[in-house]
Amino acid sequence: MNVIVDKPSPITGGPLQLRKERSEVTFRGETISYEKSYYHCVDSGLEFVDDELEKKNLRLIYDAYREKHSIPSPEDLKGMREKYGIPSSAMSIILGLGENQYGLYEEGVVPTSSVAKLLTLAMNPSIMRSMLEGARASFSEKQYAKYFKSIELALLPAKYEMERTGVKEFLLFPNNVPSRWIDCKIKVSSSRKTHYDEYAYAFAY
Repeated sequence: MNVIVDKPSPITGGPLQLRKERSEVTFRGETISYEKSYYHCVDSGLEFVDDELEKKNLRLIYDAYREKHSIPSPEDLKGMREKYGIPSSAMSIILGLGENQYGLYEEGVVPTSSVAKLLTLAMNPSIMRSMLEGARASFSEKQYAKYFKSIELALLPAKYEMERTGVKEFLLFPNNVPSRWIDCKIKVSSSRKTHYDEYAYAFAY
């Protein structure tokens, strides 16, 4: 797609086209296909991107990689944290990540596939509560009680469904969680105080 944009070429001052085309790049050792955007100077024939287009292209690459590996988006992670009412620094501690790492994921840094599985599991309030309990020593009693109460509030829909259906064990997952993660083991270790030996969850509906 070629569109003349409403600004002159910084090269010649003449007309400038915005072009889009399918392109492939290598990201983390994998070939990723995405729709690349760039400018085309009509007079000189030169092609280039500015900072805005470069950021847009990078976001499309990251999004394509996330989709390929079912990795939560920055919006998903921010929404989860806000639902729990827990700051990003505390989320990093609870999940056994590096300092402020959760905040970086919210800003667009792409987590590894193993960390992505952990983040997806944390979307389940029941599992998030267990993770908080495992990191209890890292927080004051006041902080712990506050975070625990917030997660308990997030659990209310699942508790209601459990009471309605009579299912003894009900764990609420978002619809987009891949079925291959339904039975899994995650091992996470950290140089910080938090440490999780092994989580194994088997779900029966």
